[in-house]
Amino acid sequence: MKRTPRTVYEEVDLRLSPAEAYARLRRGSDASFLLESAEGSSRTVAYSFLGASPLKILRGEGDHQGLDQVREVMAGRAGTPSPFPFMGGLVGYFSYHLVNSFEEGLDISSGGFPSYELGLYDRGLIYDHSAFKVYYFHPEGEKDVPPLFENEGALTEEDFRLEERSSGTLQQDYERGVRNIKGRILDGEAFQVVLSGFEEHRFQGDPFQLYLRLRQVNPSPYMFYLDFGERKVLGSSPETLVTVRENEATTYPIAGTRPLGSDLLERRSNRREMLADEKERAEHVMLVDLARNDLGKVCDYGSVEVADLMRVEEYSHVQHMVSRVRGILRSDRDALDAFAAVFPAGTVSGAPKHRAMRLIESLESRGRGPYAGAVGYISDQGDLDTAITIRSAFVNGDHIYLQAGAGIVMDSVPEREYQECVSKLGAVHRSLNMCAGGRT
Repeated sequence: MKRTPRTVYEEVDLRLSPAEAYARLRRGSDASFLLESAEGSSRTVAYSFLGASPLKILRGEGDHQGLDQVREVMAGRAGTPSPFPFMGGLVGYFSYHLVNSFEEGLDISSGGFPSYELGLYDRGLIYDHSAFKVYYFHPEGEKDVPPLFENEGALTEEDFRLEERSSGTLQQDYERGVRNIKGRILDGEAFQVVLSGFEEHRFQGDPFQLYLRLRQVNPSPYMFYLDFGERKVLGSSPETLVTVRENEATTYPIAGTRPLGSDLLERRSNRREMLADEKERAEHVMLVDLARNDLGKVCDYGSVEVADLMRVEEYSHVQHMVSRVRGILRSDRDALDAFAAVFPAGTVSGAPKHRAMRLIESLESRGRGPYAGAVGYISDQGDLDTAITIRSAFVNGDHIYLQAGAGIVMDSVPEREYQECVSKLGAVHRSLNMCAGGRT
């Protein structure tokens, strides 16, 4: 198989933010991406990446199509040693129904999106936030100068506005679903099921304007704008799905949330309350156990461990209870195997995962599409970093979809679970209001 040229990089003098640089880089390209980091622990905020005009685009067109196409493409990449976690490779999204390829007996609806959509990039920008430096990577011997270096003037903003809400989940239907799940849990079918609701709107204008507002309202460890033409995925997610770096796979289950608080005393009080909440602790431990079992499918026996349990991480508006589960991949497994083992996350499906997904499919009125799937990259070096696609919006043609879910357990109150879904869409709703000329 023909190998690709080595990838090289060099420092560039660029005084634009990642979002400003991307706004210029994307012009005239058929596809592009922006992966930003803003808030969270040091493990997630070290770098931002952006690129445009991929060499090719991979799409999973069949509901049961696996990742063979992805493996074939990545096998031909050069894998140039790199000091950065990403310096070329595949970037995009994986829809929730991709799980049909990994789990027998499932027939999850697509929601009108491919099972995955990934661009193959051999050039782009790397923002090293810890060193306050910017680098341009490209194939050796093929250096060109992106037009954004030549003109750093202001860009003219395009409008973005919603026209109408065409469909969505009604509160009464959602609460009926919660009661149904509670009955199934009582019958012993599951321990937890994450039921979601959606909104569908028609819109006009440039969805990137919505992303710019969202990154102001809800800065997060994983902020992303993925443009594939007719389809776009944008969001601001706090939650890692799985990372693979040098054969170590790591996942970070999040369960347990409290407001950050207006001052230090309130922050500490909210933290103590969260850590003492027996219901939240029990749900968290269940999801940690699920993560351990998932990684155990692809890691060396005895290597899977809970490196951190119920650590509190602070974000722009909230604090979460987060654990870290890691393991060493077996010699016959790679990053895509680790991804398949944990996909989709238990925090957006439930436990036991297979049964929870079957219940979700029977109760939700529309396929999830990218919601509750993953976004991120697979590098030329074989490493991977993916976030769970939550706190997001999904564009297909002139329609935009918003979606959020809540974990249903035996003592769930239907009205409260519905309000939790509404609350989780709060940042996107505030961003939409800003696009319409309102305040946050």
